[in-house]
Amino acid sequence: MGRIDVGAAARVVKAGYDRRGEPSPTVVIVLALACIGFSLAFMAAFLWWQPPRYAFFVTLGVLGLPAYAGAAFGAWRGHVIGAAITAVVTTYVSLLPFAATFSIASGVQFQFLAVGFLTLVMVPERFVATRIVFCGVIILTMIGAEVFAQPSVAVVPIDDPVFGVMASVTRLGGIAIVLTSLALILMRTARAERELTRLAAIGEQRANTDDLTGIANRRPAMRVLAEIDADPARTACLALIDIDHFKDINDARGHAVGDDVIREIARRLDRDLGARCVVARWGGDEFLVISRDAGLAVADALKQVRADLAYEQVAIDGDIVTLTLSVGLAYRAPGEGTGAVLAAADRALYEAKTSGRDRISVAGPRR
Repeated sequence: MGRIDVGAAARVVKAGYDRRGEPSPTVVIVLALACIGFSLAFMAAFLWWQPPRYAFFVTLGVLGLPAYAGAAFGAWRGHVIGAAITAVVTTYVSLLPFAATFSIASGVQFQFLAVGFLTLVMVPERFVATRIVFCGVIILTMIGAEVFAQPSVAVVPIDDPVFGVMASVTRLGGIAIVLTSLALILMRTARAERELTRLAAIGEQRANTDDLTGIANRRPAMRVLAEIDADPARTACLALIDIDHFKDINDARGHAVGDDVIREIARRLDRDLGARCVVARWGGDEFLVISRDAGLAVADALKQVRADLAYEQVAIDGDIVTLTLSVGLAYRAPGEGTGAVLAAADRALYEAKTSGRDRISVAGPRR
């Protein structure tokens, strides 16, 4: 049969299926071309062997060639499902007279089984009725062959050496197709699982990420606060950060500039604090920084962020924008709920804003 091109086989497996579970044109074209090759091989063998009714089977093979060629051409033009069904149906129709003539001693039941597996491979899951009908027909055909195509009906002696070779090739070919089909089905299942995992990861990321800034939103911040609440002994530091005079910037320069300002502050907070703390957009122009370790110098880091804003010129949409931040900072006492700590940070933020803005206010101890 010649050397197996492992590289070509790998490319076929890599081509596999699209994300809807449909076989790629490459898979169907290879199937159709393989059917053409098998047909030519059997036609040549029958012409050499010349068993009874060999002319009928040669004619049947000749008639099947245009169908397989049309299936390959159709798959190439993008009509993948129709091409796959054409190849499967043509093979099934060709096997019926073969079973009636040479009986199950020829191993034809393995070929019927192979056609059933090819149906599962080539017809996507969404065509449920088509798959059920095809597989049901195959099962009934195999039962019928076992009942009506016993070795006694064979037109050649089953001990004929050529018949024995043909039967072995038929069985082994059917087994090879079944195993290949199983590999493709497992590959399709694995690909579907990877796709579901990918989509779930994308969904989880989108659910936890603020669309405007790309940093965390309230959802992961609330989850971290719940984790802190679950450990009464854990220390923590919460900081609420507000952009000073943001409404004035938004009203005077437009929402696009306002969005750019929010993105710039988020970038700086994430750059300077993101490696050690949870930095989240809490809502509007307000951000929340959560440190699970109260010993971290969160206040010093925020002072540096404010100093950088004062020292560096912040260019937004080609204009220089003066930005300052007001910060409310609160430390968690042992056993204190994060809701109370957050409320304390909010009061400290209010104090920072009413005291002239552009400053950090630290909440005092709570009883």
